[in-house]
Amino acid sequence: MPKFKNLTDIETIYRKSVKTIVLKVKRPYVRSPYLELETVSNPVDVYQVLQAIFAGLDEDQEHLILLVLNFMGEITGYKLVSSGGQDRAIIDTKVLFRNALLLGASKIILAHNHPSGRIDPSKEDLSVTAKVVEAGSTLDIEVLDHIIYASQGFTSIRQLVPEIFTLEEASGS
Repeated sequence: MPKFKNLTDIETIYRKSVKTIVLKVKRPYVRSPYLELETVSNPVDVYQVLQAIFAGLDEDQEHLILLVLNFMGEITGYKLVSSGGQDRAIIDTKVLFRNALLLGASKIILAHNHPSGRIDPSKEDLSVTAKVVEAGSTLDIEVLDHIIYASQGFTSIRQLVPEIFTLEEASGS
């Protein structure tokens, strides 16, 4: 019969220094740490925040950004969740929501860039968005939008395909 290890030596989230939590305090997209939290109410507001975030990232790679909001729609943090190649970045739903939970998200907004500069969503973009919306519903974390970013413009998947964000319509109920 196998013996159990001493469980007091196992690393837990409480013993680790989690880098994600530090991001909640650092808001480089805000000009001053003394300003109030940035409230976003439409995709143009989100795009303005994303311009500052993406300015620090390589333009020739696709990056996935998670914006975390409180229940009042104020951005309380963000996380660069994934960086990939020139035509894709992996979106691991588990990692995405782990970060959202650690940052205390009530709501989230996804954003990723297309290095090609094209802002139209691919089939994969729409599929992943639907998957994230469904997972968010299970966790009571509302997915407000998924923005496709380019330096010269953006596309809001919510504005383009709003039914993805309504589970009843998407599931046929």
